[in-house]
Amino acid sequence: MVASWVKRNFDGIGVTQYRPGRHLGAVQDHYRGRALLCIDVSPSMAGAPLRAAIAGGLDFLTEARDAYYECGLVLWDDGVVAHLRTTSGDAAVRRRLRSATIRWGTALAPTLRVAIKELGPMTGDRVVCVFSDGEITDTALATKLAKRARALGIRFVVRGLGSGASRSLARVLRPDGNDAAQTVRNVGDVRRGIASMVREMRLGR
Repeated sequence: MVASWVKRNFDGIGVTQYRPGRHLGAVQDHYRGRALLCIDVSPSMAGAPLRAAIAGGLDFLTEARDAYYECGLVLWDDGVVAHLRTTSGDAAVRRRLRSATIRWGTALAPTLRVAIKELGPMTGDRVVCVFSDGEITDTALATKLAKRARALGIRFVVRGLGSGASRSLARVLRPDGNDAAQTVRNVGDVRRGIASMVREMRLGR
């Protein structure tokens, strides 16, 4: 039996009764996920590895969007070849990814500087997802920048083509996730490996 003092009418004010307040954007930003997908376009990626990385990147973008992440893109070699911010929009990021071409070197520090500049001032979950097929050549500087990024709350998820590449990325970035999943065994697994980074993004959120 329900006590007589219990309110019987459970109607509430409709959720569309009032316009969103001026602070809605700031509140949404706090909970929004952002990810920078960073793909190595050094010479050793020529041919099948780059094609597989592009396909995997496109899959990544689809899965990340479904997980409510806004995604940007960095194509990197010994510098930043291209940087599309997380606010660029899905179509623009996909278009630039499809047009990726081979460049030079494997230095990660310029990419980390870009990530810190874009994601550092933001709130919410911020993840830098890095794929490479080679060992990082600027480990001391990249390690220092990665430490700064983590201090700002930025997380890392990595995939390396081969154990040497994955160990090199892990030493520098100290990424989230399962160590075994960080190594992509062969070119045939590159597409799946890159796309699977979304799973670790979500688990660490």
